[in-house]
Amino acid sequence: MSKAQRESIITVAKKLNVKHCFAFLRRQKHPLTLFLSILAIFVQYLYLRCEYGCSLLKGYILNFELEYVGITFMVAIGLLSVLRRQGALLAILSVGVGAEIFLLGYQLYYEVYCTYCLIFGGALMSQFALNYERTKKIVVLILILTGLTFFGFFFRGGVSVSYAEETQEKLLSTFGDGKILVRLYTDYFCGPCKAMEPKIEPLLKELVAKNIVSVTFIDTPIHRYSALYARYFLYSLNQGQKSLEFAFFIRNALIEAANKEIDNPQKLEEHLKTKGIKPVKFDPNPIFASFTRYLKEDRVNATPTCVIVRNGKKDTYVGEKEIIEALKVLTKR
Repeated sequence: MSKAQRESIITVAKKLNVKHCFAFLRRQKHPLTLFLSILAIFVQYLYLRCEYGCSLLKGYILNFELEYVGITFMVAIGLLSVLRRQGALLAILSVGVGAEIFLLGYQLYYEVYCTYCLIFGGALMSQFALNYERTKKIVVLILILTGLTFFGFFFRGGVSVSYAEETQEKLLSTFGDGKILVRLYTDYFCGPCKAMEPKIEPLLKELVAKNIVSVTFIDTPIHRYSALYARYFLYSLNQGQKSLEFAFFIRNALIEAANKEIDNPQKLEEHLKTKGIKPVKFDPNPIFASFTRYLKEDRVNATPTCVIVRNGKKDTYVGEKEIIEALKVLTKR
């Protein structure tokens, strides 16, 4: 037998194995679809409970957070699998594939990726492959386009973190005159950020007092009301008492407001006034512009993130543990 013949046989054998394997999986499509639904729900649960940080890749459909939409979607898929309602199962999966194509394109466009989202998408695509029926390809295509169009109109994402055009060099939210630059990216609604805040407060106070660092707080607009809170942080600093200690006092008050789920300017202002904080309104767009520049320059895609610039070298730390260790190292200088 010639070498070419052997290679030909091996190639055919491989194709047959793949074909037989896929045929076997197709025969088990309903239990496998149910398993993948459970896996996807678990992945979304991990995302919601993640202690590592908040991803900039946030999204809403008709004001519902995408994570909960995904869980609801997978519950429906699992139920249809158990009931073996093949027609309805393929239909809803087709719409889901359209939505997933949109979300994948969204991540590619902004170059911000979420591991949880990609795993969820992989589970969905696998379910679709298991349940796809070639005889219904026209209907499937129409439903995929329907899902893609629906998300195109109603999806609202949180990746585009821009404020306005930059016109100001010195930021109101910068403290200290040290040569080492520290940029701290946090969000008042981010669980890990809130847990980290009291731990880094004494470290930053020490570093600023010793004139080691210049620290800039950059509020990162991830959640629905983050921009509102960022605005009132600047308003509060603008009342004239600009010190790091007062800045932390304001931030703690805003974290308390976030815990109370205060979601409108009037109530937020009333809350701050009960703490003795009197916000002075002004146009914060020049400062927001600087925030935008730094967010893009530092390629921040999650909170909490800390960027430390020293001797022309930039280091990025993500998550409570990394940030605290990095700041402790600076205190030993």
